[in-house]
Order: sequence, then C-alpha cells, then structure tokens
Amino acid sequence: KEEGKAKSVKNGSKDPKAEKSKKKVRFSGTTEVFPPSDDNLVRGKRFSSEEDEIVKQAVFDYIEAHCLGEEGLNMVLNCRSHPEVKNCWKEITTCLPHRPHSAIYYRAQVLFRRDKKRKWTEEEIEMLRESHKMRGNQWKELADELGKHRFHVKDTWRRIRHENMRKGRWSQEEYQILFDLVNTDLRMKYCEEKKSKHGMLRDNIPWAAISDKLHTRPEANCCLKWYNQLTSSMVTEGLWADADDYRLIDALFQLDASCTEDVDWDNLLEHRSGDVCRKRWRQMVLHIGDCRSNSFADQVEVLAKRYCPDLLEAREIWDSKPIVP
Repeated sequence: KEEGKAKSVKNGSKDPKAEKSKKKVRFSGTTEVFPPSDDNLVRGKRFSSEEDEIVKQAVFDYIEAHCLGEEGLNMVLNCRSHPEVKNCWKEITTCLPHRPHSAIYYRAQVLFRRDKKRKWTEEEIEMLRESHKMRGNQWKELADELGKHRFHVKDTWRRIRHENMRKGRWSQEEYQILFDLVNTDLRMKYCEEKKSKHGMLRDNIPWAAISDKLHTRPEANCCLKWYNQLTSSMVTEGLWADADDYRLIDALFQLDASCTEDVDWDNLLEHRSGDVCRKRWRQMVLHIGDCRSNSFADQVEVLAKRYCPDLLEAREIWDSKPIVP
C-alpha cells in the first residue's frame, strides 16, 4: 500500500478498488416488491399515546368550533351521511402533518368506536381467524355478523395476529428472508432523497410490511434484530460504513480462504484497518444464526447471500446521500 493512502473514509464512500468482482452471487429467493412511496410521511408506525390524544383533541376542537353539540361526534365519524361536515377531516387531519390523512382518519375511527367491553370471546376470536383465512382483510361482513364496527375488528386482528409467532432464536431461513426484504426495499428507494422528518424511523424501512411478509416475527422484533445485532455499532462511531459490509464479504468470497488465519486482514480493504475488518467479521459471525459452528468457508458463503455484491452500488449511493431536512 502507498503510505499516503487514507485508512478511513466517511460513511458511504466508494470502494477505492477499481477491479470488479468476477464471482457472482445470486440474490436469494424471490420477494414481493414494496410499493414505492411518493411522499415522506410516516407510514406503518404505531400511533403513540401522545398522537392519540392529539387526534382526539382535534376532533373535539372541530366539534366545538363548528357548534355541532352532542351529535357532533356521530356526525364527524359518519361524515358521509352528514353533508354539512363532509370536509371535516381535511381540517382535523392537519393536527399531525407527518401522518397520512387516511391514517389519522382510521386511527380516529378506532379510538372513538372501540367496543366498551373491549374483551372478545374465544368464539369471536375464532370467527375472526376463520374470516381472515377466507376473506383476508375484508372486515365489514364479519363486523356486521358480530355487531361491531369494522375498525374495531381490524384493530383486534392486529392485536392477535402475532400470538402464534415464534420466540427465541432466529432460524437461518428467517435471517435470510429478513435480509432479502430489507435489500429489496433498498433497491426500491436508493434513487430517492434521504429526508429527516418528525417521527420517521431510521432509514424509513417499512418494518410493518416486512413483518407481514416474514410471517414469523412482529415488526418491533425485526427492527431490533436489524439495528441491534445485524448492523454494526461501528457505523454510528464513524469507523465503518454499511456499504463496507458488502465490500468485506465480497473480498472474503473472492479469496476462497479455508480459515481466518489464511486471510491477510490488513490488506483486505484498502480504506479500513485489519483490526476493524476482523472486528466486523466477528460481529457478523456472532449473529450468523445456525451456522456459527460451520467452517469459515461455509460462513462466508452464507453471508455472501445476505450481503449480495450486486447491492453494493445501491448501498453506496444511499449511504452517500445527504439528509434533506
């Protein structure tokens, strides 16, 4: 190496190596593409208790401002039947500018229409499960059968659908599906601007949609698994970049080394020290799942499916984008 060559670069910089990889790793499996978002609103994130209070207060404020009296709440919740308040939600939904209008409307319906009993019988829960198997997310018919509002039925389904999900150690299949889904999201949005808005999740990854496709873990678990275990803490410290994960695994894949002792860590990545590269490798293996006892070559093979080299360019572009306020 030349002595003048820098040993570290800022998060998301391009790989100094000009050579292209000769080996190819196919993107694991096929996954559904997430629908692209054409705005920067917060989607798929549960409303906080503070937001719930803001929504309820906005409804009450509208009723008071327009002198709707005791029937005001019924009129607002059933605005289609009351032409005099047909545009009420355009005004009410301004209370949370970072949320889609439809999300605020549906949340208000849930908050104000919740069954006062709240507790469902086992028979009703079973009817809900069977209805979802046959009709999917079509709630109105079941709501009519049970004498409940469809928003209440939908809210109950969201609560019970995670009851049979797995707990404890993740399987190798779960790890791979999680990577495939997050990578698919990255492919979809790397050409977009990075924006920072109130309440926006880190990287704005749609964890609710990812959980729905994974089927075995709730969205909070997916998010925590990704950022607390699968993403390096060295990224926030400025010692590593997310794109370096792809560079590191691609470099190891090209080596065909049989063990860690065969790797010249100091010369693996031109812009990262050997100690940092080795530390990141140990972090990856710690959370590799069922393959922790496998051979070094097998572990590299598994990680090459997670950190597909074809995604390096998309990861570099996304990491290098400035955050737009």
